[in-house]
Amino acid sequence: MVLIEDINNIVEDNLEDFYRDKSRFKNLKLLIDFTPIEHRPETVAFDPGKPKFKKKQKTSVYIKPRSGNDKSLF
Repeated sequence: MVLIEDINNIVEDNLEDFYRDKSRFKNLKLLIDFTPIEHRPETVAFDPGKPKFKKKQKTSVYIKPRSGNDKSLF
């Protein structure tokens, strides 16, 4: 069996620890700098130059001479 007095003692001890920790962590934010960083990105000049076109394909017309009675197109 647990006595109510024991529970009260435990609660009081925990409460005292809580208040001690509360005062211990006060002004902790002064240790850390929260100022925003000023960052201005510089624009980079991008010059791709002149475009390189593909070489034009040269076509030549070749007509196969017909031989005799050949009725095919090619």
